[in-house]
Formats: sequence, structure tokens, C-alpha cells
Amino acid sequence: MLRFHFLPKFSLVVFCSFILFTIIGTLSHEFGHIAVAKYFGYDIALDYGSMNYFQKGYLKDPALKELNNIVAEYDYDTYGSWPTDIKSKVEALSLVLDKKYPSIPDTHALYVALGGPLQTLLTSFIGLLILFFRRKKRKDQFKLMDWLAVFMSLFALREVFNYAQASYSVICLSKSSFHADEFKISRYLGCNEWVIPTISLIIGLTISFYVIFKIIPIKYRFSFIVSGLVGGILGFAIWFGFLGEMLFN
Repeated sequence: MLRFHFLPKFSLVVFCSFILFTIIGTLSHEFGHIAVAKYFGYDIALDYGSMNYFQKGYLKDPALKELNNIVAEYDYDTYGSWPTDIKSKVEALSLVLDKKYPSIPDTHALYVALGGPLQTLLTSFIGLLILFFRRKKRKDQFKLMDWLAVFMSLFALREVFNYAQASYSVICLSKSSFHADEFKISRYLGCNEWVIPTISLIIGLTISFYVIFKIIPIKYRFSFIVSGLVGGILGFAIWFGFLGEMLFN
């Protein structure tokens, strides 16, 4: 049920909160990947929207540093026109690195890929657990802890957003290759790449609809939905548009 009543002050708080939690959710998701990669002993490189992991010692290897210096000096897009001696050196350095650091096993890659979505959903389930234990207190008044639990629960919206983004890419941009974790997990498991994203979508929608239409008091729902939608989109645009890159580079 929805009551079309807009609350300006409340909406401003929700709007700002969604911007903040979009950024927090993005970073905490990456820390889920990092936790698993660290468990397996890999070196980590964190960026504002992703993380990479490498065999121990790879990032500090002199051969990699020399290779990076060469790539920084020359435009990699014009590799074909590089001097022959430079290309030979790059190939030799790459061969040294390939021999020294074996490929990451698919099982490790699968577990690292799982780390992000599992962290996101774990946060969501913790939020639901808090809401469950506070269900009697919440009848009297919706307090700060309840709102915090609501935002934690709605971390599951990430799964909805990822699916929507991929669907848009298919329909409007004719893309057929996706790099989101859920698609990677499907490929590692050897099933259709849309299987895990679809399961994640169902989980995300179920949690989100339950929290919004069953938990949040009816007088706040319309304002929460409108402000949350705008704040979430703006938070994504701010973080991936300029703020993330500015802070990490």
C-alpha cells in the first residue's frame, strides 16, 4: 500500500543517506572480494569501483615495475608501431612474469567472485535480522536503529541494479558480454550466465519489496521511494563519475 504524501525534510535525509550508502555499499562489496583473496594469500589492488588480485610478490616484482615504466612512456594503443627492441623487451619481461607467477586457479577465482555478492547479501540479511528482533519496539516508534537496519537490508538492491543495467545493455546497446560478479560466477559454475544474476535479482526484489512495503511505515513510503531512487542514482553518478577517481588517484 502506498500513500502519495511527500515529506520534504524526511526526503532530504533519505536522499543524502542513499548517496552515502551507495558509496559505502560499493566499497564494502569490494572488501568482500578482498577478504577472500587475502585468505588465499593474494596481493590486492583496490580501486574505487573494483579490485584486482595477484600472486604474492607480483606487484613488487622489479620486472613488473620495469614493464610499467615502458608502458607509461609509450602509448599502448600504438603497440604495433613501437620500436622493435622495446617490443622485444616487453615480451621478454612478460614471459618472465608468466613463468614466475602461475595463473590463478578457477576455484580461487570463483570464491573471490562470490565474496562481493555474499558480503552484500550478508549485510542485507543482518539488517533483516535487526528488524526482526526490533519488531515489537518498532510498533511504538520507528527509531534510528530501525532506519539503519532498513538501509542495511536494502544493500540487496545492488542485485536489482546489476540485473537492470545488464538488461539495458542487452536491449539498448546490443552487448552480450558482462563482467559483473554474478555473470562471472555463472560462467565459473558452467551454467548459463544469466542463472546466478536471475537468482540474485529474485532475492534482491523479495527483500526490497518486503522492507519497503511491509516494514517502512506507510506515511514514509512514498517519500522514501522517490528520494531513495533519486539519491541512489545520484550517488552512483557521483562516485563513478568523479569522486571515486578523485579519491583513489
